[in-house]
Amino acid sequence: MTYSSLNFLLLLFIQAFLANCCIEREREALLEFKAGVNDTKSRLASWSGEQCCNWAGIRCNSQTGHVVKLNLRNTKPYNLDNIYIIGDDYYDWIYHSLVGKISPSLIFLSDLKYLDLSFNNFNGSKFPEFIGAFRNLKYINLSHTGLSGMIPPQLGNLSRLMYFDVSNGYPFSSFMLKTDTWWLPNLRNLKHMEMSRVDFKDSNDWVETLNKLSSLEVLVLYNNNLTHIPQSIPLVNFTSLKVLHLSNQNFNTTIPHWVGNLTSLNKLTLRNNSLISMVPPLDSLTKLTDLSLCWNNIEGDIRELLLGKLSNYTLGNLEYLDLSSTNLSGTLTGWITDMTSVTHLNLWNNNLSGTLPIDIGNLTNLVGLDLSSNSLTGLLSETHLTSLLKLKYLYLANNNITILVDSDWTPSFQLNSIDLSSCKLGPKFPSWLRRQVEIEDLGLIDTGIDDSIPNWLWNLSSLGSLDLSTNLLRGKLPASLVHMTKLMYMDLSNNRLEGKIPFLPTSLKYLFLSNNSFSGQLRKNRRSPYKNKPIVSNNNTVEMVELFPCGLANLHYLDLSSNSLSGQLPPCWSNISDYVNLANNRLSGVVPSSLSCSVTLSVLQLANNILTGEFPFDLQFCSGLQLLDLGENNFQGTMPDWVGESFQQLQILRLRSNLFSGNIPSKLTQLNNILFLDLSNNYLTGPLPRGLDNFTSMSQLFSLTISSYHTIVIVITKGLILEYDSRDFLFLKSMDLSNNNLTGEIPKEIVVLAGLFNLNLSHNQLIGNIPLEIGNMTSLESLDFHKNKLSGTIPQSISTLYSLAVLNFSCNNLSGSIPNGHQLQTLNDPSIYNGNPYLCGSPLETSCDSSVRLPQSDGNNDTNDRDKWLYLFIEFGFVAGFLLVFFILLFKVKWRYTYFQMVDSMLERNSLL
Repeated sequence: MTYSSLNFLLLLFIQAFLANCCIEREREALLEFKAGVNDTKSRLASWSGEQCCNWAGIRCNSQTGHVVKLNLRNTKPYNLDNIYIIGDDYYDWIYHSLVGKISPSLIFLSDLKYLDLSFNNFNGSKFPEFIGAFRNLKYINLSHTGLSGMIPPQLGNLSRLMYFDVSNGYPFSSFMLKTDTWWLPNLRNLKHMEMSRVDFKDSNDWVETLNKLSSLEVLVLYNNNLTHIPQSIPLVNFTSLKVLHLSNQNFNTTIPHWVGNLTSLNKLTLRNNSLISMVPPLDSLTKLTDLSLCWNNIEGDIRELLLGKLSNYTLGNLEYLDLSSTNLSGTLTGWITDMTSVTHLNLWNNNLSGTLPIDIGNLTNLVGLDLSSNSLTGLLSETHLTSLLKLKYLYLANNNITILVDSDWTPSFQLNSIDLSSCKLGPKFPSWLRRQVEIEDLGLIDTGIDDSIPNWLWNLSSLGSLDLSTNLLRGKLPASLVHMTKLMYMDLSNNRLEGKIPFLPTSLKYLFLSNNSFSGQLRKNRRSPYKNKPIVSNNNTVEMVELFPCGLANLHYLDLSSNSLSGQLPPCWSNISDYVNLANNRLSGVVPSSLSCSVTLSVLQLANNILTGEFPFDLQFCSGLQLLDLGENNFQGTMPDWVGESFQQLQILRLRSNLFSGNIPSKLTQLNNILFLDLSNNYLTGPLPRGLDNFTSMSQLFSLTISSYHTIVIVITKGLILEYDSRDFLFLKSMDLSNNNLTGEIPKEIVVLAGLFNLNLSHNQLIGNIPLEIGNMTSLESLDFHKNKLSGTIPQSISTLYSLAVLNFSCNNLSGSIPNGHQLQTLNDPSIYNGNPYLCGSPLETSCDSSVRLPQSDGNNDTNDRDKWLYLFIEFGFVAGFLLVFFILLFKVKWRYTYFQMVDSMLERNSLL
């Protein structure tokens, strides 16, 4: 063996040895990092021993032994294309995260070139400044790690950096990084930059700054609080850009002209930026294959946009086009056939009209087509679809399209997802879907199907989401659906289905069966089928006994409202964390403490049952409640003081038609977020609490807070029983304290509640005047004070309530003339004022002339005071006169004899008569 060969082998041996032996100080630094995080899933289990270059996520330089790569990216991150983490993806991420802080000991990894700690949880830790010392770094990925604070400008020293991603998002949206931009041009080799949800602090020159990065190929900025984007720049320098993603900003202007000069662009995304009107020419973007302008107010004709701003070459090369929700009009004809390369076409939620052109079938590369929520009409037949061999996603919902295909048609494609909701599809169930064996999501809402559900549908094992609601489906469901192991969402509500509810698959998280005719008992599986959000509403008879077994876990959402459930509430409810609706049943007994033990519970509806007992004590621990409805039950006792202290997030409180008694607690006015308060039809006594002006959400014309859940709430107003979605209470704020035994005067501060649309204090024992400034309650549509003991005149300011539609002041002691003018001219029903004998003027027949006798006490404070003093002086005069006569007779003997002789003579005459 030659000398050179020996040297070569020796060199290989040394390199192999060094590749497995890292520097001791660097090993210690890594161990310090490990000590600073919580590694619950043992992802760093291999980090032990001397050979740190063999540890998971570590790579060393084969010649020097220095650590050059640290890659601890979470092994189960959520889909980067999703804005929100959905379902198990969130739990996988959190489950596998390293939790803690980034140890500054890593500064000893002086030769580090690659750093990736993405999708771990550093929970608000400050961005580590020492990273600016890694002069050899070429790759940094600290995205979605919950870092906060300023990005240190020392990172400008990383002149070799080529990849930089510090994006952040859900579930770390409460943490936001900030940055100045002056140091960014120092990253002269940078090719890839993502800084989504980084606040570009007070920067209006961010475009000019980034324009200096001539090597930049990918720029992703999402939700950066940017408000300014220049329409032009003197010289476009970053012409190497291949991907420009600017989304969720606040530009409120037109698309900048300089975008048309980025001739290397492959992908342009400008979604949700409040961009308006004119689009500059983009015909020079000949390499463009991906264009998204969705969620802007582009307006105009879609044909003019695509043919007038893009060259035929560019239009023909586009593979992905998203113009959804841009307020575009026009038709699909005259341009769609030019898109010969398109694979995904999304025109959802626009104003497109006309029919589907037959030659849409020429788009043979089409994988996804979304034309839903437009005004399209006409027919869709096999001819439109036969040549679309690659089609996987078809969305035509919310149009006026008629689906007309032969019952024996066999499609040439296999769909993963289809939504034909609101199209005309019935009356028969579409049999051609039987052959779509790969379908995962099926939506046929309100399609006019008047048929039974075919058995073959339940054999589609790939189904994950099934929505057949609001049709005329009839018949029974199979006895068991446990074989549908991928089914997570099923909505069969608003049909005519009957029979028993089947055994359900353990995968099911969302179940909607409301407004059918299901009966019998819900039978429990050996393993609970309900893991998340089961909903079974508005059916006939479903017993409670086996409905909700105690072994349920991870239950977030339960709606069993509007059935015929009876019996007492079972004791096992502690797993329900978000939403409980058991309204409109026949449940009896007391509320178990476990029903109200979750601090995250947002909605609790128990209305219209036969529940008894006092106000549930354990509810005080539900500090997250936003909606509480205990109405129409037999609850009794007093309202506890802690209601106002514990429910700081409460927006809807409904306790009507119970047996509550005692005073309204004064601390109730601490509910600053309350939008809807109904305590009517109880036995409450005492005065209205002072401090009603603390109901700040009621005082605002518009509110920013509202329940994240929507549910139906019964409101009695304008003499009608109405149903409102809870989300509508931003604008439909109400206070109803009627049908109690409340006393005292109406607090003057009530007029501050300018956001109220309904105020009902009728059927009480209230006295005193109507507040003079009631006209300040400018949102009032319904005002009811009837059957009280109110006195005085009706304030003239009431005539300024322009929205007032219902008014009732009857059966009080009001006096004087009825105000007129403005909205009151339309309220000309005399019954509004009947039962007030001293009122006069239109619409009453009693005119206001001098013959009208006013009451001795008309409620006017000055008159009342004068009357009180008059009576006092009369009584004082009578007493003084009596005492004067008494003392005269006592001390004047002659006068006394004369007086009694006169009395005796009068008595004798009377006896003779």
